[in-house]
Parts: sequence; C-alpha cells; structure tokens
Amino acid sequence: MRRDLGLTLAGGGNRAFYQVGLLRRFHEEIEPRLGSVASCSAGACVAVLHFSGRADSAHEFWRKRRSHVTRNFDWSRLLRGRRPTPHARVYRDTVEFAMREGGLERLRALPFPIWVLTSRLPRRLPVGLALPLGLAAYNLEKRIAPERVHPKLSSMLGFRAAIYDARSCESPQEVADLILASSATPPFTPIGLHRGSRLLDGGLVDNAPAFINEEHAGLRRQLILLTRAYPERSLGLQGDRLYLSPNKPVPVGRWDYTRPDLLAHTIEQGEAEAAIHAPLLARLLAR
Repeated sequence: MRRDLGLTLAGGGNRAFYQVGLLRRFHEEIEPRLGSVASCSAGACVAVLHFSGRADSAHEFWRKRRSHVTRNFDWSRLLRGRRPTPHARVYRDTVEFAMREGGLERLRALPFPIWVLTSRLPRRLPVGLALPLGLAAYNLEKRIAPERVHPKLSSMLGFRAAIYDARSCESPQEVADLILASSATPPFTPIGLHRGSRLLDGGLVDNAPAFINEEHAGLRRQLILLTRAYPERSLGLQGDRLYLSPNKPVPVGRWDYTRPDLLAHTIEQGEAEAAIHAPLLARLLAR
C-alpha cells in the first residue's frame, strides 16, 4: 500500500486529547497509508505519544503526576518569585516518561517523519515585546475570524517556522525539549529551548500546519484533525484535504490540570465521534 496520506494534528492544549480518541479508532485504517505527520503544540505531544505506542500509559502517568495540582495559577507563588503555574514540570515529566520503556526507540524507527512546528522569534523585536504581541495577535485572530483554521497575524509580525523531525531526537529529554518548545506559551510553559534556539508555540505560525506535509513528495491527500469546533464551512472535504473537528466543544480547558476526569471525557468524545467522521474519512481514502 502506498504511503500517500498526510496527517496533521492541530494544537490546542488539553483539547488535543480529542485526537487521541480519534486515532484509537482510525489507526488501523490510516497508519499503513501514512507518509508524513505534521504537528504543533499539544498536537505534537499527541503525535509522539500515539505513534510511540505510549498514549495510554502516559495518560495514566499524567493523571497521577498532576494529583497535587489544585490551581492552574497560584498568585502566592508569583509573589514569592516562583513560577505560578504547575504545567511545565508535569508536561515535561509526562513526555519523558512516555519515551521510556521502548517509546523513544519506536518513535525513531517510524517509517514516516513526525514533523513538529515551532516558532522563531521575530528578528527585529525584543522578546519582552514579541511575546505579548504574538500571543495577543493569535487570540485576537481567533475572536475576529473564528472560521480561520490557518492563522496569519502572528506571521505578519515576523514569527517564522522552525520545523524538526521528532525521530531525530536522541533522548527522552530531547523529545521533551522539542515538544515543550512547540508548546511554549508563557506563563503556562516557558520560552522553549531546542538545540540552542529560543522558540515559542508553533501555533503562532500555523496551529494546523498542513503546509509542512504539502512539501513532502508523494502525498496525494491530507487528514487534518482539529481540536475545537469550527463553523461547518471550514470543515469537511476541501480539495485533497479533509478537516475534522469536534462536533461540540470538548469538556476540558486548554490548560486545566485540576480536572483529570475532563481530559478522560475529551478522549472518550473523540472515540465516540470517530464513528460520525468515518464516512468522510472513507471518501478521502478512496480518492
């Protein structure tokens, strides 16, 4: 079977675990056809967890590792000069855990690339200005153009794509560096550092980076899994692309580490809605 299918996993914080549910149902049908996977932010986390075969064990690890978390933002810690959010350490520990017990070896042995998009800071703006401007532009665009899957404003400010193949990482720590760089959204996670470069969330360039797969020779079609509900006109078959999103808002918040039950419900929603999306997937694969 030809590997002529591209898969794109959008970012979205905890909402990306909707994709875990979809991939549980779609894996056997799409994996033999995959020629390339493009991802960013939490979608990149889902990619390495799923294709290393460690998604279920990592979910259980995350559930226990965040058991001490009662607040997503603690002002008292900020006043004491400490990081006010618990996310970075829990996130890193979860990715590193997933890359143990054969996870890294399975990731590196994949027959297709796992592309991870990060954002380089604008050359002409200091970090203290570029960071709030980029995040503000990203959130503003979601409000004024909720139907737009591929954002543009942050790129206009000078944020540039830096793309890495997760298979090239040589240790669990390096995989975690890459995933956290692609997810770098202060104050929840710090500015990323990967192979000497300071990086921010890849979603500032494109939160659903299907353009990466477009550059991969031999692909005839793309499956793009989104993490929030979009207007119907943004979804479905569009040329050689199929855009799928949750049919209703997922229950978990992007950075809510206080409600593990809602993350589990988000995975379950993905599994349940896979049956609804299946006919469109069949049409894509039949082309």
